[in-house]
Amino acid sequence: MAMKEYHKGIKIDRENLTYNFNLGICYLRTNVDKKRASVYLQRAYDNPKHDKETPFFLGKALMLNLEFDQAKKYFNEYIAAPGKYVEDAKRLLKNCDDAQALMLQPINISFKNMGKGINTEFPDYNPFVTRDEHNFLFTSRRESGKGNMEFDGYYPSDIFEVRFNGTNFSKAKNIGSVNTALDEEIVGISEDGKKMFVYLDHNLGRKDDPYGDIYNSFKSGNSWAKRKLIEEGVNTEHMEISCSESPDGQTMVFSSNRPGGKGGYDIYMIRKLPNGKWSAAQNVASLNTGGNEQYPSFAPDGQTLYFSSDGHAGMGGMDLYEVKWNPSNNNWGEPKNMGYPLNTPDDEETICFPSDYKHAYVSAAREGGYGDLDIYRVTFNDVLLNPALFVTSVQDATEGTPILDGALIVFNDNDDIIGEFKPNKKTPTNKEALKNRNFS
Repeated sequence: MAMKEYHKGIKIDRENLTYNFNLGICYLRTNVDKKRASVYLQRAYDNPKHDKETPFFLGKALMLNLEFDQAKKYFNEYIAAPGKYVEDAKRLLKNCDDAQALMLQPINISFKNMGKGINTEFPDYNPFVTRDEHNFLFTSRRESGKGNMEFDGYYPSDIFEVRFNGTNFSKAKNIGSVNTALDEEIVGISEDGKKMFVYLDHNLGRKDDPYGDIYNSFKSGNSWAKRKLIEEGVNTEHMEISCSESPDGQTMVFSSNRPGGKGGYDIYMIRKLPNGKWSAAQNVASLNTGGNEQYPSFAPDGQTLYFSSDGHAGMGGMDLYEVKWNPSNNNWGEPKNMGYPLNTPDDEETICFPSDYKHAYVSAAREGGYGDLDIYRVTFNDVLLNPALFVTSVQDATEGTPILDGALIVFNDNDDIIGEFKPNKKTPTNKEALKNRNFS
């Protein structure tokens, strides 16, 4: 709303310091064509009376345009005569070098906007997909929700669902029962799509407000049950904003700004004890920094974790990282930046993979979108899809009888688990029936 008014002012007085500076800040703080921020902040900077914070914001704007050498010039100027954002300027100065290094080795991916049946002119974000990719859920602040426009100029957030038959995606559908006239966001999903984690922001000023807590909802048929506060061990009086459960249901990771952490938001972990209860929350110190670590999400293999951070080496803003976990010894590897152009100097906060690892779902404000954050399906072009494997019968080597209990675990050449498959007890077991069965 402010942008429209400042544009009117600039038509009257093109070089006005206040109009240009404030309009540049507006562009930085929305997802609408952020790259235009540098035009107005440069005009403000060129005015000898510019605010002392101007070089910092101009540097941020130039980073969004991938003009890192110019950005470093303004960050260095700002650090020499520091203002209140000096620590941020030092971090972003390093991010400029990190970004230039990442851009020298771009990853081979392509982006597909999910289209107007799913995306809108309003923010559409936080996509989470099931293991088989038959469904994904996401958050939207579109006008068709239940609530009225909020103080930030957007409508309250609701959760929407999309179905995929392997060829076509359905239109996004409001899931109904979980959503209210206030804010609900999906922040995680189980691999089978039967359980989702929901962040509630119902800040009405009462002690019993569901504000900054994680809830879950279970799916029965095609409907989602009303949300319930998540299991013990996660929520506190502080902010818990995202949560993910391991495929075996024995571990949960979540992000919280509770006291005792390393920075703003840290990643914590709880594990299920032998008595069926959850352990006390453990700060995953090796993943956390003095910045923010958010939106941890387990991959289908249960040993890869994705998360976002602005504290690790990255391109500026929140970047996406992956890290390997060894559940047997509770040891975490070294977080790895997922690379450019998946990451940019803007904020990338969530990524979710189905089991093929060929595709992933993200939200981004990219050129050619619908006006704000949109949902994209990313294709990792260097990842080869696993070949189809048809097993007609699994038999006991001694008795020659079919094995209908247990599981078949399939590995690739690198000893990575492709999947664990259980026999279908309805499959015919006599040879003649198998011979005539169509496995196409």
